[in-house]
Amino acid sequence: MNNKLLQSQLQEIYGKDFKIDTQDEKFQNLLRLIDQSYTHYEKEENVLEKRLKENAKQLKETNELLRKQQELLKSVENSIEDAIFYKDLQQRYIGCNKKFANFLGCSEAEIIGKTDYDLFDKNMALKYRKTNDMILKKRKKVVYKKWIEYQGEKIYVVISKTPLINNNGEVIGMVGISRDITHEYQLQKDVEHKNIMLIQQNKLVSMGEVIANIAHQWRQPLNILGLIIQKIGIAYKQNLLSPQEIDENIDEAMMIMQEMSETIDDFRTFFHPNRVLKDFDVHESILKSYTIIKPLIITHNITFKIKIDGKYSIHGYQNEFFQVMLNLLNNAIEALIADKIASPKITIVVSEKEEHIIINICDNANGIDKNIIEKIFNPYFTTKNSGTGLGLYMSKIIIEEHMKGKIDVHNSAFGTTFTLKLRKGCSH
Repeated sequence: MNNKLLQSQLQEIYGKDFKIDTQDEKFQNLLRLIDQSYTHYEKEENVLEKRLKENAKQLKETNELLRKQQELLKSVENSIEDAIFYKDLQQRYIGCNKKFANFLGCSEAEIIGKTDYDLFDKNMALKYRKTNDMILKKRKKVVYKKWIEYQGEKIYVVISKTPLINNNGEVIGMVGISRDITHEYQLQKDVEHKNIMLIQQNKLVSMGEVIANIAHQWRQPLNILGLIIQKIGIAYKQNLLSPQEIDENIDEAMMIMQEMSETIDDFRTFFHPNRVLKDFDVHESILKSYTIIKPLIITHNITFKIKIDGKYSIHGYQNEFFQVMLNLLNNAIEALIADKIASPKITIVVSEKEEHIIINICDNANGIDKNIIEKIFNPYFTTKNSGTGLGLYMSKIIIEEHMKGKIDVHNSAFGTTFTLKLRKGCSH
């Protein structure tokens, strides 16, 4: 290093002269240390510059990848038939797809940053605000259905709103999805209407059996009435008809007629078309079914038992449940007769399990062929020569679709058991 140059620079910096021995060993070591530090600094600077260039390249590639992924996501969103939107914690729209934008009749750019108060009428916006506040506060998904106006038509939609939660478990907004289910709703209504028609059709098919039971149940009372009338006629001709005997015969006849009237009341419910959803007593409904098939039970010497250890109620359609019970009991009776069981039995066991009432209808016939037991609930499947194949199918529709329960069947060592699982009534 030039000694004069160094002294000149020190003079300029500090304003005084310095005597420096450039040959001094300590001074030479200091110079070498400075030189090494400067060389090391240049290397570090080169490495840092290289890393910055690499990071800048990676950042550019990442941004490009992110841009393509965003474009792909937006393309996927816009290809979905459902209307989708996103909101932040202030319930401002931060994004949506074309379907949602088309629904509002504007572009996505016109929606972003707006609130429901900017896009809907005040009452509607207030309802949305209350629902959204609850979703964000309770961090719970909400799903509801409603009719709305779209392009001059009424459509039925299902709307799902879900809180958006980041990796730290924090709620950062919400996403909403709206789907047009008008077609599905109409199909469901059509199916329900057809099922109701099939239930009525099945009732008409069963009407012959019911009327036969009425006739069977009335035969003996009618015979007794005939004998009373004949007895009165004979006594009158023989001048043996006293006022006391007339009163006794009238009382007996009136009692028989009252029993016949009660029989009509029991059977009339079966043909009632009303479908009222309510809680009803299980034991009472089973006994009503038993009343109708009682003549067949007695005629074929069938032992009938109801095992129930409490007062249970079911929430559903009482008349339709009555129809199911009547159908299952008639099937059990027919199986016992067809299999020529020496000591025929039908046992109904009612129990409670959590929020459901379980009803088992058991008979000791020979059971259902294992090759067809999986088919017996299929529509129009029957093993009877004059059967329609609607009885068990409609029983399944009533229990599982109308009453939101479950019906099943299985063979056991003792015969066949049909199991009904139904919602427990509030009055239980």
